[in-house]
Amino acid sequence: MKKNDTIPVLILVLVILASVVAMIKSKDTVYILNTELELPQGFVAIKLIDSLGKVRHITVTDNDRIYARLAKPINGKGTLLLEQQNGKATVKFGFGNYGGTGVHLYRGYLYTSSNSEIFRYKLDKNGQVIDTTARETIVTGLLDNGTHETKSIMMDNKGNMYIPIGCPLNSCQQEDRKKGSMGIPDCPLLKISGGVWQFKSNVLNQTIEDGVRYATGLRNVVAVDWNTQTNQLFVMQHGRDQLDYLFPDLYTIKQNAEIPAECMYALKKGDNAGWPFIYYDYLKKKKIQMPEYGGDGKKEGSSKYLDPIAAYPAHLAPNDILFYTGNQFPKRYKNGAFIAFHGSWNRRPEPQMGYFVVFQPFKNGKPYGNWEVFADGFSGSAENTASGKAIRRPCGLAQGPDGSLYISDDKKGAIYKITYDENRITQNLESSKPKTVIKDDDKILDKTNKINAAGAQIYSRNCAVCHMDDGTGVTNLNAPLKKSSNVMGEKSKLIKTLLNGLKGGKLDGEMYSNAMPSHRFLTDKEIADVLTYVRNSFGNKADAVSNEEVSAVRKIK
Repeated sequence: MKKNDTIPVLILVLVILASVVAMIKSKDTVYILNTELELPQGFVAIKLIDSLGKVRHITVTDNDRIYARLAKPINGKGTLLLEQQNGKATVKFGFGNYGGTGVHLYRGYLYTSSNSEIFRYKLDKNGQVIDTTARETIVTGLLDNGTHETKSIMMDNKGNMYIPIGCPLNSCQQEDRKKGSMGIPDCPLLKISGGVWQFKSNVLNQTIEDGVRYATGLRNVVAVDWNTQTNQLFVMQHGRDQLDYLFPDLYTIKQNAEIPAECMYALKKGDNAGWPFIYYDYLKKKKIQMPEYGGDGKKEGSSKYLDPIAAYPAHLAPNDILFYTGNQFPKRYKNGAFIAFHGSWNRRPEPQMGYFVVFQPFKNGKPYGNWEVFADGFSGSAENTASGKAIRRPCGLAQGPDGSLYISDDKKGAIYKITYDENRITQNLESSKPKTVIKDDDKILDKTNKINAAGAQIYSRNCAVCHMDDGTGVTNLNAPLKKSSNVMGEKSKLIKTLLNGLKGGKLDGEMYSNAMPSHRFLTDKEIADVLTYVRNSFGNKADAVSNEEVSAVRKIK
């Protein structure tokens, strides 16, 4: 370009800028956005802050301050107080050297939870904690086995506090996640988990014996809200996993991807939602008896168990629910429910799903019509969603005093604020979305390891369901195999792990909660093949495992 040619270009740029300014000043404002979230017409999302850590649930005070809970404390601070100004949020201070999920504002106190206790802090008139060292313990000693351990917090208008306690099992098998293992009669863990407990919000040092088992038969609940329109507790349940893996004669891989449903329940005292004896089939719209308790995928479950009030596709992981009571959004949103779906990891080889916030319309206190995706784009792309490698994952929801909606991301640690203006017309610069990529069985094999096709097939059938096709595992649930010290280390230890199974624990500085079952049903050759495959895939490079090495370890009791 010649020097004099820059003048017309500069003029063109100024004209475009002037046009944009004119649009912003007009009544029918057109906002040209390049944000990562996709929203309905008239809504806009602002990323208030990023890189906070694993932000779980959030709550907003009457003067727009935000309290955020971190799954893991950073520098000894597990709860953060943020202040907003000019579309940005900054951390004012942090406190509480414990991680967790629950956070709730109630009658002059801030309530927070670890994975086994509920605390509260006194607030001043501006909604700020008066003394961060003066916490009171409300409930202590709740079950925390490292799986389904989070404790959410909700209140009613009579001073009662509701705490969901997840059961650290998949379906209450005699041997958790072991192929063909049958269910434990009466599931004794239901006495201390697998339901919602009611406590007093102002009584100190309560234990589970002091609480009331308000509702049972709920495998794992993270999303909970009190519906002020119906004066009733609503929860979302995480459904069970691995139907095809545990009972391959009864369920196909595709069926496992589609059932059981993630269910919404409207609870009353004494309700039983039926886990682990039944699940809800999203396609048949029926309760089905679990295979661990004599079911065959067709036999209907008992009518004594509570029906869900709404059902959603399998494995989407609902982590928060919020009934919208504000007046900023259009009238159709009033008293409807927003649900944050954290996203799936075990629908393979079908595409993974979720990583979005949906809206469920309500009418007269009940779901009305189809649910719809409200906020999408957290994963970064359709390919990221399909593969389960989301850049961000929505977790917590909160409503601001002006009716704005707040969403937390517990992958990179962002908090978004969504607002609405009926005169706002939005247009995203990225108008085209990439198509979903569906993997087939041939493509999940590591192309750099073609010489060990037998090991690759064994991995696909028995391991990828938890450790993923690319060996990256699932954050906080299933340990990665990619560049893992356990995989690359002593062979006898790795062989022993596959033979005997492993309870959740810490690996390379990170905690993983899901248990790995014993794989003694594999032959020595199959174990040697799959471990050789793993040790030379996903960027790993280590020597092979022999049949003789497996045989030697198998003989050791």
